[in-house]
Amino acid sequence: MYNRKVVRFLLITHVLAGATALISAFGAISTRKGAARHIFLGRIYSVAMAYVVIGASVISVLRPNPFLFSIALFSGYLVWTGYRRARFKLQELNKVDKNTVIVGKLIVLVLIGYGTFILFNGETLGIVLLVFGITTYIFVREDSNALKLNLYKSKYRIASHLQRMLGGTIATITAVLVQQVVPRIEGTSIPAFIVWLGPTILITPLITYWSRKILTK
Repeated sequence: MYNRKVVRFLLITHVLAGATALISAFGAISTRKGAARHIFLGRIYSVAMAYVVIGASVISVLRPNPFLFSIALFSGYLVWTGYRRARFKLQELNKVDKNTVIVGKLIVLVLIGYGTFILFNGETLGIVLLVFGITTYIFVREDSNALKLNLYKSKYRIASHLQRMLGGTIATITAVLVQQVVPRIEGTSIPAFIVWLGPTILITPLITYWSRKILTK
């Protein structure tokens, strides 16, 4: 039996960290890349998101919820790799990046495997995990190729940083919507997975636009 006070504390601080991540994310997006303010807000975002991921993982274990645990893994991979691209301007990727790719492959298996399992058991939210699993696979494949070809330099590194951090922002917005919107549509004809995938559908085109803008400079 888990301690209810501990879980309540984790839930409250989890929400506060999520709000901090969102505010700092939008602040960082609105500032010039590489500026002192952008770097400062980016660090706040990274710390807040790290707490969000860790908190979600702990909560989903104390109150068993494999679905939320899977989402936490997805968010964690994006934020960590986004942080690596911004913080470490290395000429060559190192052992940490190699291990990150291995962990990423395991996360892909979890997302796609569990997503397929619950989908076949009539749970439409399995679609969400499959979408996130495919997304993670694309990033992991990109990271794996980067290890061989050393692609993460200059504008490629910046574009990758942007994609990962905004991907983490999508996950944060999604979590907020799930907490506030999904309970209100239960019992209606609106499927929950639409709320889960809404931020992905809306923000992904912006990520594509900004990435192309960076890469064509």
